[in-house]
Amino acid sequence: MMKIDELNKDYLLLSELSQKSKLSDEEIFRRIGELDTKYKDSDSHFLSFEGLISNIGSDQKSIPILNHALKRLRDKKESLDQNKFYYDFGNTLFSKASLELSAVDDFESLVDLKTYRESGKYFLKVKKDRYGHFERARTNLAIIYERYGRNYEAINAFDQVITVSPDFGMAYGGKAVSLEYYTRLAPQQSLHLINISYNLLLKALADNSLLEIGGRSSFEYYEHKKEQIESIFESIEYSPVEINPPKSISKYQKFILSNNLFLNYDFGYYYDKDSLCDNFFPNLIEKINEERFEKTQIMSKKTYFCFQTFNQLLEDFTTARYNFFQSLNLKHKKIDSRVKYICTLDYTQHSLKYGILKSVFAALYNCLDKIANITKFYFSDEEIDQNKIEIYFDWFTKDDFKNLVKEKRNFQLLALYSLAIDMKSGGPYYHLNRIRNRITHSFLNINIDIGFDEKYSNFEVTEDYLISGIHDLFVIVKAAIMYFLIGIRNTSDPEKTMPMYATMEYDIYK
Repeated sequence: MMKIDELNKDYLLLSELSQKSKLSDEEIFRRIGELDTKYKDSDSHFLSFEGLISNIGSDQKSIPILNHALKRLRDKKESLDQNKFYYDFGNTLFSKASLELSAVDDFESLVDLKTYRESGKYFLKVKKDRYGHFERARTNLAIIYERYGRNYEAINAFDQVITVSPDFGMAYGGKAVSLEYYTRLAPQQSLHLINISYNLLLKALADNSLLEIGGRSSFEYYEHKKEQIESIFESIEYSPVEINPPKSISKYQKFILSNNLFLNYDFGYYYDKDSLCDNFFPNLIEKINEERFEKTQIMSKKTYFCFQTFNQLLEDFTTARYNFFQSLNLKHKKIDSRVKYICTLDYTQHSLKYGILKSVFAALYNCLDKIANITKFYFSDEEIDQNKIEIYFDWFTKDDFKNLVKEKRNFQLLALYSLAIDMKSGGPYYHLNRIRNRITHSFLNINIDIGFDEKYSNFEVTEDYLISGIHDLFVIVKAAIMYFLIGIRNTSDPEKTMPMYATMEYDIYK
């Protein structure tokens, strides 16, 4: 016991010294060596010292110290608890990425920086445990999303934390900030959503562990945000009232609302009838002297094709949404027995339910390709033949789009770039890419749990895995649509262009 008490005391002294003083790397390495020698036979030191080194590297803003922590963690990987290793390694990379951002041009650095992406991969590997590693990892992952303009995905990550730990203040505070951010980007501000952000901030500040987990800076930031909202409400004499969905809404509407699948900026909250509507539509920009397309005479061919592709995108999304609801609620066994749907009797299942689920997955993924198509067509300076173009979501990772992101310096376009990279091989969303390719080009079996074997996971998945993937894909597709819609705003000189709203088509989905 004395050895543990002494170890904790030495750790605390070094931690406090690091927080209060600027030390040279040589001095820190010397102190690390002394503690390694002193506690060379201590299991506690062996298992926990790298976390302290990582914190010191962050306090001292020293990449060499952080690299040292990463090397030690790699060397110990097989001896450490897997969950703790993933968290410590991801957290150290997270700290390193923050230091690698250029003080001169953060945006340019974010486009090229790989360390945040690597950090996010490790955070996604962290599972729930009694030490709170999952909550901290997902919160840091959400912060990474925020830095890349991917605030919609950040909100989803914060919600995952809140579901697991309803008292975790950092998640409430982070969600409040992301939600408030999007209320400013949305076409119309919502006082109801700002009030929801305010209540989330109150929950964050009520968490007694907020200072320990997030530090003084996070506490003060959330306090400042709370005071800002209070000032706004006071200036307009706003009195919030509780608003609940009408009892008359259908089971399908409840499903869409509870899963935040309406294509609007209300984030699954209800505060008026428009919360039950799909009202996404692009505000495209045209050059004033743009030649009009003969079919419409009111817009260019480029704008016409962008609107039509977006209409198709909405149709694909809403159809996939309806089919997803049906697949989860129909009594498929009765239908399967009636139509004699094939069963291969090999522990895999083929049924109407799984056929619909696969088609939902494929249709949703197709939406991503259409978003890339519209974006490339919209930002192209030359006429594009829609019948010859080969454009997929992967285009967002190409150099020409990367250069466009740097040129426009637009965080929503950066969000699309970052999201698309996550879909590539080795990325955290790559498994969704793999499932889509199996469904579209080959086969994907749904295996009942009793017969599932991980070694066949390349072409067989469980029902829960497929449904979970669909939920993830709905989040990603809606996020990508939002990034596109917001990203194309303010990307042209307003004195040389004019907005095109397509008012005749705007009300189709209301």
